[in-house]
Amino acid sequence: MDIYTTAFAYPRRSRHAHSPRSSLDFTSNPQSDPYANSFQQHNNGHLDTHVAPSPSDAEAVQKLAVLAMATQGCHVSYTLADQSTGWNFLISGTYQQVMFARGMILKDCPIQNRSSIRVTRSEVLDFPSSKPALKPEVRRRLDEIASQTLAHIAVVNSPLSLSTRTPPDGISNSAGWSGLETERVCELVITGQGDAVDIARVRLLVMLDELSGLHAEACEIDQKLQAIVAGRKRHVLQTIQEDTATNIYLPSPLQGLVGPDISNAAAGPVAPGGPLRQNKNVIWITGEFFGVQRARDMLLQVSMNKSKGVISRDTAVLPRKMDWMVTDRAEDLKAVMIDNATFIHFPPIGSTASLITVYGDHRVNIQRTIRSVMQLACQFYIASFWLLPTQFNVLLPPPTLNANQVTSIIKQVSNATGAEVVFKTMCFEMHGLETEVRNAINMILDLDVVKAFHHEIRFQIELANEHREFISGKKNGKINKIMQTTNVKIKFETFNEHNFLIDIAGNDGSVLQGLTLLQEELPAEISFHVPESYHKRIIGVGGRSIQRIMKKYGVYVKFSNAEEFAALGGYNDNEDNVVARTPAKNAINLENLKQSVMELVNPKDKDYLNETIIIPRRYHRTLLGEKHIFIHDIENKTNSRVRFPDKETASDVVTIFGPESQIQIAATMLLDHVPFEADMAVPPQADLPLICGSAEFAAFVEQIKRDLQVVIVPNIKTVGNGSGSETPSDCSFKFRCQRSNTDFLVSAREMLEQFLLNHNLHVYPSATAHTHKRGDSFAEAFPHFDSKVLSSMPRTRGSADLSRSEPMMDRRLRLANSSPDVKALFNSPSYIYHLDEAQESLDSQPNYVPAPMNEYWNPQPPIGSGIPSRTRQFEDKRGSDSLLEAKLKEQISKPRSLQNRAQSLDLTFSLSRISEGSSRYPPPDSPTNSVGDTGPSSSPTSATAPSFPSVYGPTASGRPPIGPGTPHSVRRAGRILDDEAVDEVSRVISNLGL
Repeated sequence: MDIYTTAFAYPRRSRHAHSPRSSLDFTSNPQSDPYANSFQQHNNGHLDTHVAPSPSDAEAVQKLAVLAMATQGCHVSYTLADQSTGWNFLISGTYQQVMFARGMILKDCPIQNRSSIRVTRSEVLDFPSSKPALKPEVRRRLDEIASQTLAHIAVVNSPLSLSTRTPPDGISNSAGWSGLETERVCELVITGQGDAVDIARVRLLVMLDELSGLHAEACEIDQKLQAIVAGRKRHVLQTIQEDTATNIYLPSPLQGLVGPDISNAAAGPVAPGGPLRQNKNVIWITGEFFGVQRARDMLLQVSMNKSKGVISRDTAVLPRKMDWMVTDRAEDLKAVMIDNATFIHFPPIGSTASLITVYGDHRVNIQRTIRSVMQLACQFYIASFWLLPTQFNVLLPPPTLNANQVTSIIKQVSNATGAEVVFKTMCFEMHGLETEVRNAINMILDLDVVKAFHHEIRFQIELANEHREFISGKKNGKINKIMQTTNVKIKFETFNEHNFLIDIAGNDGSVLQGLTLLQEELPAEISFHVPESYHKRIIGVGGRSIQRIMKKYGVYVKFSNAEEFAALGGYNDNEDNVVARTPAKNAINLENLKQSVMELVNPKDKDYLNETIIIPRRYHRTLLGEKHIFIHDIENKTNSRVRFPDKETASDVVTIFGPESQIQIAATMLLDHVPFEADMAVPPQADLPLICGSAEFAAFVEQIKRDLQVVIVPNIKTVGNGSGSETPSDCSFKFRCQRSNTDFLVSAREMLEQFLLNHNLHVYPSATAHTHKRGDSFAEAFPHFDSKVLSSMPRTRGSADLSRSEPMMDRRLRLANSSPDVKALFNSPSYIYHLDEAQESLDSQPNYVPAPMNEYWNPQPPIGSGIPSRTRQFEDKRGSDSLLEAKLKEQISKPRSLQNRAQSLDLTFSLSRISEGSSRYPPPDSPTNSVGDTGPSSSPTSATAPSFPSVYGPTASGRPPIGPGTPHSVRRAGRILDDEAVDEVSRVISNLGL
């Protein structure tokens, strides 16, 4: 009788990141209170995670091992593995006995899974601000759910609730947010075996809906039909939820495969109808009463219609690969079923059956499901390590390994690599992921016991049939090259109608090299979505354009038209209609090719991707129900699709699928419909209920709602004081607004605080610490707009901020023509507009002392040139602006470097000298001047006037033309003036560095 021995780790360590057991304060003693003293920091996601074994788990494992040995007649031993986070089992006996015992262990091993649901503390606790205590009704319901599902439930503080002030996105802590906090949350942490966690999570979600006032009801639909009724990516289910404003919770499609059978377990008191609630066919619906009835009728109607057209298909998968998928890739399998609206029926875990059955209502969906499962199976490798005698002698028995050596070797290898290691008839078998199997082969090669034998190593790889020609190359060129290079044998075998097997065999470590070379030739692919209207443009005439791109990157590209896409159902994602494929060694070019193809697509249609946003779960029903019109409008405008998470996952993550250029717009538009709530706590005061009930407070709240779009609701809890009256115990104000209006929350809080202070009601000091000391650069940028929202500068004329230094004020006066600082133009203070009225306050400033004139070098005009001073020139233009004159006098007294800098872009003075100096000589009358008066008030040239200037008419600069009839003295003075003006302009231009 051949002895079959296997060693495997369960759960596999690559499956989950382990979290310490101590983070959950929960005892297995039924007499103790599972909810008391459980309020501690706890961080956990929504998806199931793994919990390390406890002493009670060790007892359960021991009982399981004894039971397996008694019923199957084989030997079972186990040890703690993976740093005490899992178990390593060793089973030996006949093949059939070992496989049955292995199946028992995989199904019933007490592997504790954990999941959590975030809830607001006010839903389950009495007074969130005082010592937390569970509400009696909540405690009763939790006990009931725990007894029916065999799951442990604990209430723990969320780390998010530990920070007393939680500002929303986009608001900094320094912006006066202190005093408001978002709703504090806690977590319901569910721990249990197998399906217990999934079932308990659905029941808890239903309980929370009922606590919030919704009606709950269950209906039965065959498990095979549930995914078909829900539709691809559950779009039918989402439509029903939109129409009826309900939550629909589906059970897990893998329920019943792993873990004890809960429906047959008798654990504590079970409420009437308990076994029905554990039934894998039960669907829960919550919502308003009539909405629930409508949703139930719609689900039953769809299931009745779909049941008539269900088709099924069988396909073969290796048994160990099926076990690995169910235990390690459960989430991937669920995603495949949801994407394709199909149901996969697996045989019992650990059995030797190799057929799975796929149910669906459309051939394309079934085919796509099978392809996805087969693609998943390709990740699982099998390797054989045969020990052969060094010489064959008929008279001598072949050498063997003793049982103790085998046990020690396979336990050590399995524990170190994570692969399942089997020994049978002088052959080691390894099952697992590629890295696990490769590491196991390397470990066995290094053993001294093995070196006494010849050995043959064989790897078995599974691959899709469509890749067969891709791997072999033209005339099997790729395969022949690998075989010649590494001296290995490669053989293709047909496995089923979807996949084939590649066997690669060799005598020594060179087989690992051959495996590496073969893996480099395996196809790496990427799929994406390109609207079909662009396909012909990208492919080009005769395929020239796409051929050029394919040759550049060495990548094969396939565009699927509407018919092919419909027959295929999409590639990696349902929407993908383009696939690019290349050998794994060239995989880096896949992304480059995608970018090259996408460059030919309009930005609004390209780079389809998934964007996730966080929306609290309690708003999903409202968004899907009442707001579904707005959601469809957003989808149409942004060419995207909004997908809400499956209700039973208790997730807050909403996914938006659409083009990269539009997806952020869609997310912003969607968040505009999500309400935001925050609380402001105030000290308990006897007068608070009276004030909050007054008409004045009601008018104040109405004004805030009208002006700031923020709703304020008082939340006052009272307790009896024994004398018949009640005193406030927990007081707060709840602020509600749309997420796009969170900027107004700070102003609303300040106005509420001021209202309370005016009525002699106290507020917490921390809330008012920064109210009036906050610097708001955004508000200061608009000082002249009278706004309730923006805190602005004093708006009284003459009371502007004139205490700042003179150079700053002077700099702002010169901005218009000499400063490149455009930003400062919009930040200019209000006193710019009130120069006349600000003059007195400016003159009264004692701090300003003008610098003595002799400290600076001042260029003076040439004596006798007749050029007026700068001050005189501006007086002619501006008249009696005395403040401006004083400013300009001060400007002249600045150092030359400052003067030149301020003057560097201003040529008006130099050019005006030319015009002013020559304006004293009036032009002679022109015989052709038909314009008439050329003074400042002259009208525009009429259509009948000549469009060319007169010889004697005024030039553009206002200077008279110097012609033959001009007196000599006039021409000489004009020439002198021109020379000096040109010098001045030249000097300015030289300062510019031109």
